[in-house]
Amino acid sequence: MITLPDELRFYLMVVADSILFGGLAFLSLLLIVSGLSRTLRESWLHRGLTFMVLATLIAMELVGSWYANVSPA
Repeated sequence: MITLPDELRFYLMVVADSILFGGLAFLSLLLIVSGLSRTLRESWLHRGLTFMVLATLIAMELVGSWYANVSPA
């Protein structure tokens, strides 16, 4: 495993976290706005992206809950 200084590790966690949540928030906003149109809402692309966003949020919640309950080494 690669050992990183604590400052760099914290910086990478913040950057990855902000990019992930920002991307999900932007994609969610696009899906909400495009969901106003019946033709867009019924497309396979819209349904697939909606499923992907919801599955990602659930996976992040599960991983976060698991990680919060892991005892420190």
